[in-house]
Amino acid sequence: MRKRLFLLLAPFLLVACGDTATDTSQFVQLDLRGDMLFAGANTLQMPASIDARNLAEALSISVENLKKVGVKKAVLSVDPSKVKNLESFLLQVVSNEQDLITIGTLSPIKSGGSVELQLAEEVDLLPFLKDEGCTWVLDLNLAEDHMDEMQIDGNLYLQIEYIEKN
Repeated sequence: MRKRLFLLLAPFLLVACGDTATDTSQFVQLDLRGDMLFAGANTLQMPASIDARNLAEALSISVENLKKVGVKKAVLSVDPSKVKNLESFLLQVVSNEQDLITIGTLSPIKSGGSVELQLAEEVDLLPFLKDEGCTWVLDLNLAEDHMDEMQIDGNLYLQIEYIEKN
């Protein structure tokens, strides 16, 4: 009986005994666009360009070894000529099976160029990156209408916790 129990638990024990590591070299590039934006609340979005499998491959581990994918820093690039029109940012993520959560915010937006968002506490992107339909959503408030295309680029700098392969 003990031998059978050990054989059943052995795979879990091996994973649990692995060394936990953290990687901060991975990032997600954002390219959020929209046109015909009106004064008030607007939404730009884009499908995720990476998923849990891509992150695991970059770290040379299996997806099962990923434990958490947090956000270390979120930076958006803003055209300085459009700053007078922008009032606030709210960056979120959603997927087919996961509810919309906030990654970071910035209000008011005072300057152009690169702006760093204030991050939400304890965000774990892993469930979103494992799910189909992962989408980055940027809600922004505009002071006035903007009929030309608006492009907001950025980077999400990730903090990935994983179990090193044995």
